[in-house]
Amino acid sequence: MRVLAIGHIARDEPPDGAWRPGGSALYAAATAARLGAAVTLVTRLGRGAEPACAALCAGLGITLAARLGETTTTFAFGREATGRRSLRLLARADALTPDDIPPLRKPADAVIFGPIANEVGPAVIAAAAGRVRVLGAQGYLRRFDPDGTVRPARWRDRAAILAAVDAVVVSEEDVGGDHSGPREWSATVPVVLTLGARGALLYNGGGIVSTVPAYPAGALVEETGAGDAFAAGLAIGLAEGRPLAAALRFASAAASFAVEGPGTTALGDRAMVEARLARSET
Repeated sequence: MRVLAIGHIARDEPPDGAWRPGGSALYAAATAARLGAAVTLVTRLGRGAEPACAALCAGLGITLAARLGETTTTFAFGREATGRRSLRLLARADALTPDDIPPLRKPADAVIFGPIANEVGPAVIAAAAGRVRVLGAQGYLRRFDPDGTVRPARWRDRAAILAAVDAVVVSEEDVGGDHSGPREWSATVPVVLTLGARGALLYNGGGIVSTVPAYPAGALVEETGAGDAFAAGLAIGLAEGRPLAAALRFASAAASFAVEGPGTTALGDRAMVEARLARSET
């Protein structure tokens, strides 16, 4: 299976001062690669971050198609007094363009769009050919305070994007706990609202259609990237011809591994995901 993942790789800076590559497109690409797909990740990076990102992608079996510049999209991570994660945008790479997408002999079996700072516009989505196109909409649902603090925002200018994809995945955190947006968007395309350990809701036709079960993880280490793993699992499940309900369960099982370790370290391979899926359904 051939998969394109499109979006900025981020430079994620936790409070301890170290940094690691992150971002929705990277987590989705890593999940797809672990599930056995041949993955190309289309992104923009600063030259200083490129060696570490290239090494990580090579280790994951991902082909990195990166346009290099002076800036890498950079987020600082912290914790609010309530314990909730906080994010600040410190730098942003230029938006992607259709010219950043490498020529392919055939359309991809699946395309996963993973914007993190509104860097994937309608022209890029239109240019990325694929049989199944899944959008992680997180990057359209953010606004940035003057100091870069990330806040939930309404998704404006969404009509062209919604009409061009087969499914949308967002988290309850992305929408600030307000389910009205996913309900509204689902009049155009199925929308999955992920709820962490509570599973997910499928909205379609303007209302809730079904719930998606969560699959128990072996440990809860870090939740970053779980929604992106879900989007990748959904894209692959649909591209394999699974009915939507079955593809959603496969996606949920794939996402359950993402929380078991930091970054991309704990993602399950195909056999692990299928085994967890089978155990939970017997």
